[in-house]
Amino acid sequence: MIRVLVILGLLFAAAFGAVWVADRPGEVQVEWLGRSGTLTTSEALTVLIILLAVGVLLVELALAGLRLPKQMARRAEERRRERGFAALSEGLVAAAAGDRATAERAAAEAVRWLPGAPLTALLAARAAQLSDKPGAAEAAFMAMTEDPATLVLGLRGLYDEAVRQGDVAAARAHARAANLAAPALPWAAAAAFDAATAERDWDTALELNDAAMRHRLVERAVHKRRKAVLLLARAEEVAAEDPQAARRAAIKAHNLARNLVPAAVLAARLSAGRSRRQAMGFLEATWKLAPHPDLFAAYLAAGEAQSAADRLKRAEALAAMRPDHVESALGVAAAARAARAFARARAVLAPIAEARPTQRVAIAMAEVEAADAGDEGRVREWLARAVRATRDPVWIADGVIADHWEPISPLTGRLDRFEWRVPDGVADAAAPAIDLTALTPVRLASVAAAALPEPPAEAVLTAAGTTTPEAPANAETTAPPTPAPPQPATAASPAPEEAAAPTAMPRPSVPGARSVPSS
Repeated sequence: MIRVLVILGLLFAAAFGAVWVADRPGEVQVEWLGRSGTLTTSEALTVLIILLAVGVLLVELALAGLRLPKQMARRAEERRRERGFAALSEGLVAAAAGDRATAERAAAEAVRWLPGAPLTALLAARAAQLSDKPGAAEAAFMAMTEDPATLVLGLRGLYDEAVRQGDVAAARAHARAANLAAPALPWAAAAAFDAATAERDWDTALELNDAAMRHRLVERAVHKRRKAVLLLARAEEVAAEDPQAARRAAIKAHNLARNLVPAAVLAARLSAGRSRRQAMGFLEATWKLAPHPDLFAAYLAAGEAQSAADRLKRAEALAAMRPDHVESALGVAAAARAARAFARARAVLAPIAEARPTQRVAIAMAEVEAADAGDEGRVREWLARAVRATRDPVWIADGVIADHWEPISPLTGRLDRFEWRVPDGVADAAAPAIDLTALTPVRLASVAAAALPEPPAEAVLTAAGTTTPEAPANAETTAPPTPAPPQPATAASPAPEEAAAPTAMPRPSVPGARSVPSS
């Protein structure tokens, strides 16, 4: 609409000018090259306008001639880019679909038409991967790291290639380089963190954990939990050399994660010499959230040296904080047995034993019967029930069972993988390893033979330190061979004071998993 108005305005101005000139006649005398002529004003203006139009046209033609080479070059470049991007599109789709031949052909065309494009290098690397040419793929990704624009992309490709080839050291190196180049990159931050924890570099892992929180890569709860586990791992390492630093780290870990059992146990052990009340407070706080036999043993050991009756009172005080939990009953029963209060031990175990006892509950009942009256019939009955009873919780990480909690998985090296739970699929598995050492008042051989007339091959009965020839003591039933972990795992005992507590039966092994020996 505006353009129409402008055109109409110009036409009106031209008509007005023509009328104005016609109303004012005149002549223009022209002399050129010895010749002269006379033109009217209208004729002179018309000639002038024509000359201006011709001049403008000639200038435009000249400029167009000058611009023609650049335009032709630009058009050729556009055609090359169109062909290159078409090849890239076809090649990337083919690579994603696993079409090796099409991906290789498209990669060659892309290199021809777009030799310096980042996507061209990526397509060439993907095509090399499809062709099972790791050397070519690594070379392509390495070339990408030389360009700042594609540095992170190249490092990601090198990382993935190293993982495919099982080169753990190279994968960790590429992850660290990517994390340094782009700290806010989620995959690089996660991979660098996992590398630090697998190598037990707790200080670096703590820094990476804080950096991930600053860049909002992890939730606040995850950050706190990981920090607690890392502080606990560092405290366990330096406990022997620097008890005070270990104590501070353990207390901080306990405050960050009150349900972290090993943190409470270590904090209590390192604080017992300074303040027994504080040490017991750590254990009580965690016991209310996550009852565990290690907490019970550490709680009894944290008190001053007292009689068995006093230890029973302390055990009952702790159990009163979680009276409905099976660990409360087991702990009180062990303390009552040590105090020879057998009626009390039976009373706390009876409700659980009559419902659906676990292996530890059944064995505890057998211990009470053996220590009280030596009733072999009752002992045999409870031992038989122990063989068929529900499995007890164990420390398990990625299918691997360990005697003690560890900060990382011995199989994958990842942080905070251990859980205190019943292993999946083996809750009712038979043939646990049963230690009858505590049942010395009874004729163990006859009792074991009567309770277990035809034991499975996995069952191991040890008596007074002797081992049956079928299997070594504390034997474990192992699963098919699994890849060795990146680094031998060490099992750290969270509470050495457990030796002073009433004797607790060892947790049975789990068929179908490999136990992790403590170092």
